[in-house]
Amino acid sequence: MQEETILLSFSLFEKTVLRSKLYDFDENISLDGLKKELIFEDTKALIIFSDGLKSDTELFLNKLHDICPDIMIAGGRAGDNSAFKETFVFNDKNSTDNGCIIATLSGDALIVNADYLLNWTAIGKEMVVTKCKGNIIYELDGIDILDVYEKYLGKDIIADLPSSCMSFPLIMQKDSLCVARDPVGVVENKALAFAGHFEKGDRVRFSFANIGDLVDNLEKHFNKLLKYPSEAVYIYSCLARKNLLAEKLQDELNLLASLANSAGFFTYGEFFQSRDANELLNVTTTFMILSESKILSKRSLKTIPKLAVDPIKKALTHLIKITTDELEQISTHDSLTGLYNRAEYIKAIERSTASAQRYDESFGLILIDIDHFKLINDNYGHVIGDKVLQGLAKVLQKSIRSDDFLARWGGEEFVVIARHVKMNELEKLVKKLQRNINKIKILDLPKITASYGVTVYKDGDRNESLFKRVDNALYVAKDSGRNCYIIG
Repeated sequence: MQEETILLSFSLFEKTVLRSKLYDFDENISLDGLKKELIFEDTKALIIFSDGLKSDTELFLNKLHDICPDIMIAGGRAGDNSAFKETFVFNDKNSTDNGCIIATLSGDALIVNADYLLNWTAIGKEMVVTKCKGNIIYELDGIDILDVYEKYLGKDIIADLPSSCMSFPLIMQKDSLCVARDPVGVVENKALAFAGHFEKGDRVRFSFANIGDLVDNLEKHFNKLLKYPSEAVYIYSCLARKNLLAEKLQDELNLLASLANSAGFFTYGEFFQSRDANELLNVTTTFMILSESKILSKRSLKTIPKLAVDPIKKALTHLIKITTDELEQISTHDSLTGLYNRAEYIKAIERSTASAQRYDESFGLILIDIDHFKLINDNYGHVIGDKVLQGLAKVLQKSIRSDDFLARWGGEEFVVIARHVKMNELEKLVKKLQRNINKIKILDLPKITASYGVTVYKDGDRNESLFKRVDNALYVAKDSGRNCYIIG
């Protein structure tokens, strides 16, 4: 890790064509022109360097995804060593403090893989972004954001924002990606500007570095990465990560350098391609692994002198993680079945509808009601009724897919959010649930059956309209003799 120095890194390619251009965001940028100049059928990767303070890089990344959704990206925003005053990117002809440079790597022989390391653990309660604009947050849970920071992090933090709170980024879930956000400036009206965007309704929590995960899982991470052909590794790691971890960050940089020769820089935000979008990350180490050969070279994790970790600090972070997990389990899960509770369903369906609107995705909703459950309680007692609920919960968990969401709605009702499905796929899932539930055997009880309301997301749906439709469908199913499903 170099500081206060100029470092030049060279990559030599035998079979890959490189093209690059500087773009100034003060000028109108033609995406069609960009695509024509830089992107071709065999383009595999985009390396993007932007300024760190002025530009709306996240918006630009989203536009890039629209014109080249399948090309991997890497890179990051320039920094100025936590001064937050002025940053630049440049090529051999021009420079800009409000723009970016894009380099494209093209060639049939080029193999590109990318991943990231975060290891930050969410802590405390979930908060809702109630007032924001682009990358500026004004309120969390209806409270001025500076008051929220003072309440949870103390008055001393406020005096030296934004650098004082880099160790405690806000963290949120964007589909399958865990995204951290650090402040980059204080704006008027008691607001904070962050390195990336927020939307009203986003749910965030404070987070902290999980020292145990960082220290203890290096070998596991390395073995996972050995499956990729590696001739070069480009690393873009957040300055906030370096400021907090200090020399301990060398462990994960060494992990990546053990794969192949590496180069990179510390950023004010890292660029990464998730399943559905190009993302701007924070407090993260992102990396791109390149090779012009399919040969998997034999690599071993290089040993470096191990820096001692303060055992008390490590124990404290472990204690915080475990107690946070336990408290979260209590607040988010149903105590009888172990499934998510109704409050978590509300959060999940709001995320699903927002994602569907943003990415034009489809998902399904299934509401399940155990038939004649009151008779089971009346005739066999509530202890047996509880066993039925627990047995059905286990069957549902085994029957749905790993990325579906399952919750106990209340009483004898359960709800499933089936991700990325059309109606024909949703019907197959319902029939599978029906078959598996009918196989449940509990003592000498008669066959357990259930009724189902089924629907899929439609343009403009909100949580309320979706649930009303599936609830009405369930009512019709029960009124039609039960042990069947109705599409709403």
